[in-house]
Amino acid sequence: MPDLGSPRLPGMEPETPTEGTRFNRPWEQPLDESPEEEESEESVEDEASEQPTDGVDDLMDYDDEASTISEEVYLSATTAEYRDLAEEVARAEYEEPVSRPAVAASIAGVGSGLVDFEDVTGLKGVSEEEIEHVEQAAASDLTLRVISALVLVGLFMATLFLGGWWFTAFIALVMVVALGEFYATLRRHGFVPLAVFGLAGVVGSAIAAHVGGPGPILVTMVLSAVLVVLFFSVVSRRRPLDNAAVTVLGAVWVAQLSFAVIIGRSEQAASLIILLVLIAALFDIGGYFVGKAFGRQPIAPVLSPRKTWEGFVGGVVAAAGAAAVLSTVDWFPVTTAQALVLSILVVVLAPLGDGAESMIKRSLGVKDMGTVLPGHGGMLDRVDALLFVVPAAYVFFLSANLL
Repeated sequence: MPDLGSPRLPGMEPETPTEGTRFNRPWEQPLDESPEEEESEESVEDEASEQPTDGVDDLMDYDDEASTISEEVYLSATTAEYRDLAEEVARAEYEEPVSRPAVAASIAGVGSGLVDFEDVTGLKGVSEEEIEHVEQAAASDLTLRVISALVLVGLFMATLFLGGWWFTAFIALVMVVALGEFYATLRRHGFVPLAVFGLAGVVGSAIAAHVGGPGPILVTMVLSAVLVVLFFSVVSRRRPLDNAAVTVLGAVWVAQLSFAVIIGRSEQAASLIILLVLIAALFDIGGYFVGKAFGRQPIAPVLSPRKTWEGFVGGVVAAAGAAAVLSTVDWFPVTTAQALVLSILVVVLAPLGDGAESMIKRSLGVKDMGTVLPGHGGMLDRVDALLFVVPAAYVFFLSANLL
């Protein structure tokens, strides 16, 4: 067992320093002292110890051969200076390793095992309660959307198969609710439309469609517009031109849905209307999902920035595919060519109807026309795409001898 008291590395025996000598390196002699020549067993015999070391500045004046320090001298002097460190390293090889205790410190936010967002950024983070509240609200909104959609579709299907005045009453109710939302939105933005004349006009158009046809619908709309003009001519109102214009605009716009009543009077009403609604719905669904996944180029950046050309192409493919597939079902009295023509009408006119409402909402600075359908917005937001499609579909069905 080696002696651990004072281990020494080989060739590193202690030297007795010269009295009054402070520097071990020959080139670190002070300027006011003359160099001394020392000889030891560790120095090299041919070392030029006679070189003067009057200072660092003097060393720079020597030529390269005279000022070159041999590697042996440098290593010897450096090893002598760090002798204690070498002895400590040698002693550590024989000693047991010392276990150092860990330093514990409290860190904010680590008590629960997670670093708080506020501790890192200095901003107030979102708590778990707030996240849970948002998730519950989203789930509740989805539930309301499903329930309201089921109620609307249920009423539509029930009245469609009952036929007659039931379906006419359903269409009249939809038009009254949609037009009422439009007038209410206008009132919140400073307009004063004559809601009584407009609502009476759409109800009259539904009745005229049931008992007559497209001609009585046109007559009803003209009479409604004349009554509005006569009222503003007799009664003094603020901004008569603006208020008369928005009153007639809303009534004529929404009354186009009354053409569905004419289609509903035919012997094949249920199959034709369901075919039209399915193609329009699949066009909207295909456009939504394709646009959400791949949409990059907006169709109308100002009016509707969320509608993209990629979504439109996806909607066209979905509508055409649905028309081709549904035409093979015997219950639908259309050929494949007729179904494809109907899909073309849908993909051209449905975006125009949606864009018309977007233009009005953009002008008024609103997102939805109403909240009558929880999770879906207003009634007008749901039927806007059909307002231009239904009259065109009526003309197509009539020309194809399907009515």
